[in-house]
Amino acid sequence: MNMRLFSITILKVSLFICILLIQDKVTAQSVSDSVTKTVFAGKQYTRSSFYQKLWGKHYREEWTTPVNVPLFYLDTTAGGLKPYEAGGGRQSKTLRLRNAQGKEYVLRSIDKTLSGALDPIFYNTFIEDVLKDQASMAHPFSAITISDMAQAAKIYHAIPQIVYVPKQPALDSFNTTFGDNLYLFEQRPDENWEEADNFGNSKNIISTEKLLAELLKNNENSVDQIAFVRARLFDIFLGDWGRHEDQWRWATTNHGSKTIYEPIPRDRDQAYTKLEGTLVQFGLSAANVSHLKSFDYKIKDVASFNFPARNIDRRLANEPTRTQWLELAKELQGSLTDEVIESSIKKLPPELFS
Repeated sequence: MNMRLFSITILKVSLFICILLIQDKVTAQSVSDSVTKTVFAGKQYTRSSFYQKLWGKHYREEWTTPVNVPLFYLDTTAGGLKPYEAGGGRQSKTLRLRNAQGKEYVLRSIDKTLSGALDPIFYNTFIEDVLKDQASMAHPFSAITISDMAQAAKIYHAIPQIVYVPKQPALDSFNTTFGDNLYLFEQRPDENWEEADNFGNSKNIISTEKLLAELLKNNENSVDQIAFVRARLFDIFLGDWGRHEDQWRWATTNHGSKTIYEPIPRDRDQAYTKLEGTLVQFGLSAANVSHLKSFDYKIKDVASFNFPARNIDRRLANEPTRTQWLELAKELQGSLTDEVIESSIKKLPPELFS
């Protein structure tokens, strides 16, 4: 009798262990399945072929193709991140984050809206709908293809990641506004990033506004104009026409009584832009915005292409000679080999690489 009870007890314990193992396996599988999410960058950009002839094909295929992206949790990233400020320009929304060491990071929305440039009288009209749709002219994941090319070209750069941010307690008061969406996550070049090679290990990174003030304050302070010209040539290579003053940060290095500032380009929203469609071309011509050009093998008018950067170019690229510009261009050509370009584009989700 005792042996029978013992056998039954052993059987029960064995069954209990099996159940636990099965539960562990199921839990592990569900966790494994939850580390990524299949998403569309912008399913709303699906349009008929006739519509695309009028308003552009752009990157609609990339926006409307499902891709797998990692889930992002603030409390387990960079030692734990706390959101502290929402922002953004007329196109994207941003959320600034900070870890316990005071390092700054940012989430920037992948989907954009161009309607922020409109006069309010056009809100909730056909014009606003068309303008919102024109966000499809930008590649949704262009930013993640650039850091490796920038590294090869010896240009400071961010190292962005595409992530899906589910709603979570760590978002705090920003949970409703920012949860359940697709973002670009990256370091924010500001203040002390001495451990970051991609920012030149600078202990003090400043804005363009502060840079100009520092240059006026002391004649011994200067910008590394060779580095700036190299970065501007790289902008042209990427077809990135939106390089106004706020698209730059500056790494400082001290040399005795002198301080030298080196450029850190940021925000690659306009790289690879496509401007297509009969009505789009007509509208651009009528609006006389010749700097807006499609990414292609050639730039027909380099001067107009660089119009948005005219003020910063005139101030910070006025020392290198024509010979130096050409030497830097050749150097860039040598750095950006086919192999570098292809490996950089392979950073795209596999569903989009082809």
